[in-house]
Amino acid sequence: MTADNQNPAWKQFVLWAVSSSVALFLAFVVGMYLIDPYDTGRSPFFREPNLRGQKEVNATASVGRNRKFEAAVIGNSTIALIMPSRLTAQTGIPFVQLAVPGTQIPEQLAIIDWFMKHHEGTAKALVMGISRDTWCASDPTQLGNSAFPLWRFSASKVEYLTGLISMGSIGQAARRLGILRSSKPDSAPDGYWDYDPLYAKLLADAPRRRELLFKRRNDQEVLGEPSFPGVQVLREKLAALPADLSVVLAVPPVFTAKQPRPNTPRYRSEQACRQRLIALASERPNTALVDWWDDRPELKKIDAFIDQIHYRHSVARAMEQDIAAALLDIRKRAGL
Repeated sequence: MTADNQNPAWKQFVLWAVSSSVALFLAFVVGMYLIDPYDTGRSPFFREPNLRGQKEVNATASVGRNRKFEAAVIGNSTIALIMPSRLTAQTGIPFVQLAVPGTQIPEQLAIIDWFMKHHEGTAKALVMGISRDTWCASDPTQLGNSAFPLWRFSASKVEYLTGLISMGSIGQAARRLGILRSSKPDSAPDGYWDYDPLYAKLLADAPRRRELLFKRRNDQEVLGEPSFPGVQVLREKLAALPADLSVVLAVPPVFTAKQPRPNTPRYRSEQACRQRLIALASERPNTALVDWWDDRPELKKIDAFIDQIHYRHSVARAMEQDIAAALLDIRKRAGL
């Protein structure tokens, strides 16, 4: 066979290989879109929320779009121990837990948008976990350290499809179809997850835990810029929500050793941010601040905390009562 005869044959093979690869890739993308591994509701085959194969925390998109819930708890792990079922029992409003560990302001705003998008006209309340290290920091555009999948909540199909192409999505698709079994139980229907078991190793190491609990921060350092741009971003987001939506800004407690000493730069900075939040809660209608900012006797107990920012169930139960009471007061004053 001459070179002239081989060249067209080689070109045809290359064209076939490229065309086949493109076709297989497109088939893969379409298949993943139709399977909808994370139950975002985009597939025409899975319109109703279905948590099959969804592991803890990974189910945010699914439970966040479930219309049987009319209220949500949103934030990072410092608000994750608040049980939605207890808030539901105390307020009569069906709550879902949408806290995701390690998230910063952009991710939490995306979750607010997702919940409100799927509960237009039905959302009754939001409980926002206002961690001082997050909302009082300097840069409200900074993302968290963990790789939060913003693409799952994006309005852009291109961004969603780009994020969908990953080994993690393939594994999740297999779990969703029942092909692959997960070693962990599915997420709770209301999104709740208990972080206590995740810290079993630390809880068993008393000296190390005590060292972490009592480590002092530099009181000469301030939280962020005096303008607190994160609080301004929160103000703008809340202003864009329906005015009749009940909102509780819940400031989680910290262990006593994390509290700054009085009259230090960090103390003044923290209190300035706190005053901004108090003002925000008073300005917006149907809004309350559940303020666990300052030290309390129960926050001095070693058994009440895992580390300086992760409290345990006894503290969470007390916070839930304050949150529920604030919500009931808001709705009573609004005549709801």
